[in-house]
Amino acid sequence: MAQVRRHPDIAHHLRGRKSLSARVDAKARVALKMALASHGFPVLDDGVRIEAPKSLHIELHPSLHLRAYQRAAIQHFVGREEGSGVIVLPCGAGKTVVGLAALAALQCTGLILVPNEAAAKQWKDHFLKYTNLTPSEVGIDDGADAMKPVTITTYQRLTARRKSGEYYHFGRYVATNWGLVVYDEVHLLPAPLFRLSAELQCARRLGLSATLVREDGRTSDVFSLVGPKVYEVHEDRLTAEGYLSQVICVEVQVPMGDEAMASYERSPLRQKHRAAADNEAKLEVVDALCRKHQDGQILIMGHYTEFLKKVSERLSCPMLDGETPKEKRLYEYDRFRQGHTPILVLSRIANVAVDLPNADVAIQVSGLFGSRQEEAQRLGRVLRPKPGGGRFYTLVSVHTLEERTARHRQQFLVERGFAYTQVSAADIISEGTIANEVRRVPKSRVRGYAPKHSAAPRA
Repeated sequence: MAQVRRHPDIAHHLRGRKSLSARVDAKARVALKMALASHGFPVLDDGVRIEAPKSLHIELHPSLHLRAYQRAAIQHFVGREEGSGVIVLPCGAGKTVVGLAALAALQCTGLILVPNEAAAKQWKDHFLKYTNLTPSEVGIDDGADAMKPVTITTYQRLTARRKSGEYYHFGRYVATNWGLVVYDEVHLLPAPLFRLSAELQCARRLGLSATLVREDGRTSDVFSLVGPKVYEVHEDRLTAEGYLSQVICVEVQVPMGDEAMASYERSPLRQKHRAAADNEAKLEVVDALCRKHQDGQILIMGHYTEFLKKVSERLSCPMLDGETPKEKRLYEYDRFRQGHTPILVLSRIANVAVDLPNADVAIQVSGLFGSRQEEAQRLGRVLRPKPGGGRFYTLVSVHTLEERTARHRQQFLVERGFAYTQVSAADIISEGTIANEVRRVPKSRVRGYAPKHSAAPRA
């Protein structure tokens, strides 16, 4: 406590002068926990308990067979005396199933927080398919009807505000005594807009994530707001056990035309990334890759919507972004899952909570400055097991900033155990082949690679 009180941004939240304890305003709990974490004093569990939550009888359907690692994750979480924690599983490993099975193990009411409407629908469908809950007991909150025993809502709806600053719905969620609050894609939580959600009253908190990495270095905020990491399993283990698909990652090096390169060189530093990402020569490479995998289900993903619109028009396929109405998004996702739409172009909405299990080819035309979180999420779109495995292509404009950010992403993929190779755009366009068996790049040969060591053992 003496050390804690030496930090002004912590001390001003503390009331009283006792040497071993202090009182804290309830409204300051989140700010205090964030400040403690930033100075190396993470709060594993705040110990605040309210009245016992309402019980809810939940049975899992006999058709749902939990995998060994899913059962282990649930046991590690439910068995914790402290009550809260984070489970990290790769994309496609069944985090939604783990969440609903954890709620069934606790037999209590729950609030499920998700990043978008597509994820909300997925959670509801899973509850109705794999548990005994009925539509009267589980549903997506529309902001008007009464809360159901299991309520699903988005982070955006939870934190929506009027111009006056008043929160539309937050009071309704806080007034309910939840047995479990599940934070889907919990790595999003530390964003300023989402910190308010950590104030929810509940007996337990469960964070779920496939990519518990943040380029801003604030991963520890997740642990201070939700709880410590209680279970983690990596892609290489689940691939070896047959739960995830063998995926080969291919970097396609795309030259820029003389005029485009001259324009790139003249651009200010902040505009160079956009110029490299929008390299028109990538369009021909996308064409060639779609021909190469004409029998596959192809996702094309990127950062800048104007370029993605060009791809969509060129291929005569749907393109979805943040401006696309919810109903159209869900409709196009369903058509892709059913195989009616073989190619789908997606903006950054593809980065989180998009369930397209039949995708076997992903083409990344641009990304967010080498973000490992984005790389893992996009790769996760082709991780579901399928005959022949998956392919993940990244298009990189040579002699530009994209090469540097690609190294960052490449290191991340190789460290996670994925096969990785580099080819030229000419190889793709001329169909001068990528061999069926691509040689794995040794970690020592990845430029700039430095092995990373973690104090926490893998599960």
